[in-house]
This record gives sequence, structure tokens and C-alpha cells, in this order.
Amino acid sequence: MTIHLALASALFGAMLFFAAVVAPCVFRFLEGETAGRFLRGFFPIYYIAGLAVAGLGVPVAIWEGGFVGAGILAAVASGFALSRFVLVGRINAARDAELAGGAEGSGGKAAAKRFKWLHRASVMINLAQMVLLLLLILRALAVI
Repeated sequence: MTIHLALASALFGAMLFFAAVVAPCVFRFLEGETAGRFLRGFFPIYYIAGLAVAGLGVPVAIWEGGFVGAGILAAVASGFALSRFVLVGRINAARDAELAGGAEGSGGKAAAKRFKWLHRASVMINLAQMVLLLLLILRALAVI
């Protein structure tokens, strides 16, 4: 196994663990306000860590001659950068506006709709990243 594939595999495993274990536990065991506070602290770290691992994998993959892997890891790193530096602030602002506007107010409804859309975008980016990493891993195993 090459170093860039080890990085991709570790990143995929961490992302899968978050989606399958951490996220469900947060909403099961923490109250709403505490869960929100935890996630606001967690996601910037999650995105920066993912950006660092995927970003490190790009030059390593190039050095190892894995140009497809480098492209996939660059796309994954870009997703983490987009999520961290563009979406996180907007998601938090939309959620704050939703809570400030109240569930019944028109401002609250518009903010809730915006929050839902932005959150869905972040989930879809995360899912796409996981699919790309899985494809890279399966390709290396000659499964696909």
C-alpha cells in the first residue's frame, strides 16, 4: 500500500466513523443547545483535519506516481476547504437567524429554509468526498 492510499483510507475511516457513530450519538445523548454547541466546535476542526490529511496526500500521491489519487485527494481537500471557509459561517449565521426569528416569524422561516439548504449542501459534499475516497481505495484494490 502506498502512503497516499493509507492517508485516503484513514480519512475515509474517520469520515465514516463520524457519520455512523459520532453524529447519531450527539443527537441521541446531548440536549439540543449542547449538541449545537458541540457541533459548532467540532466541525471547524473536522474540516481542517480533513483538509490537512487530503492536502498532504496530494503531493505524496504525485511523488508516488499516483496521479489519479492526487486528483481525487485534491477534490476531497477542496471540499473540506469549501465546507470550512465558506459553508460553516453561513450555516451558523442561518441557524442563529432561525433561532432569533422564531419558528413562527417569516424571518425565522426564511432562515430555517436557508439553514436546511446549506446543511444539505454540506452533507452532500461530505458524501461525495466519501464516495471519491472509496472509489480510490477500491481502484487500488483492483475491485473496480
